Amino acid sequence: MPSCSAGSTRIPVGAAYPDNANVRMKPGSLSRAGGHIAFFCALILFSSLFGCYPDVSPAGPEQVSRRLSELLADPDPEVRRTAAEALGKIGHQSASTGLIAALEDRDPSVRAAAAFALGRMNDGTSGTALVAHLADASETVRAASALALGEIRLSAAHEKQILRTLHHPNAAVRVAASRALLSLEVVSFSPQLTSALGDTDAQVRQGVAAVLGETGDARVVPSLVHLVRNDADGGVRAEAAFRLGKVGGIDALGTLSAVAEKDVNPTVREWARWAIRQIAASSGFDSGNRQGQ
Repeated sequence: MPSCSAGSTRIPVGAAYPDNANVRMKPGSLSRAGGHIAFFCALILFSSLFGCYPDVSPAGPEQVSRRLSELLADPDPEVRRTAAEALGKIGHQSASTGLIAALEDRDPSVRAAAAFALGRMNDGTSGTALVAHLADASETVRAASALALGEIRLSAAHEKQILRTLHHPNAAVRVAASRALLSLEVVSFSPQLTSALGDTDAQVRQGVAAVLGETGDARVVPSLVHLVRNDADGGVRAEAAFRLGKVGGIDALGTLSAVAEKDVNPTVREWARWAIRQIAASSGFDSGNRQGQ
């Protein structure tokens, strides 16, 4: 595989892990990992916030979550942030309402912690609120919301909401929407995705190219071929080449060969050569003649 560090061009999304679709966390995987440790850590946190370690039997997850939820209204934003993080680690569904409300906290660190916590809890009821915060004023909150959306049980209606956000007037919001779509377990091909390839922002076009590649739908190939041949941004062309290596067929080889030979950007040429090798191998004609070249 080509080096990910060649040149200053943005590397393809997920290029460090070409089979990232196979290693992506499944919904709820964050909340299942280390659950017992997180629970006892939350108990310690709760005790320390009140300045004591009561000599009583540990409370259950629901009781601890209820007490931590009360701290989401604390005057100190550090206490609110820490409480949100602890609630996410415990993962009890009773905390969902309080965490959704915390997405409106005046402090962006609290909003981001609430978004991450909701993702850990895999609660589909938070989907609408998380989509709304793809347009948050804070980049950290937008990124946290995008990641959380990939962890929850997302409905088709929520996916449509994200697609609408992909056409938001603010480019930073459109970038967040593309990242949210890319984080989903499954994303469907749609005309709204292909229309976003005409976005004026190169990061949006690259993100959408990555999402289209993740659909695995053969209908995306003509759009990717057009991008790798014509887009003005090297990062977008590199992304298109990378994705063609995953979903393209022999019909894309002519374009990729021309790009591998003539593109002005060395990173794009490198990914085009990689894509040619991938398609050749998957098509069953990676013959001895090619090895001898």
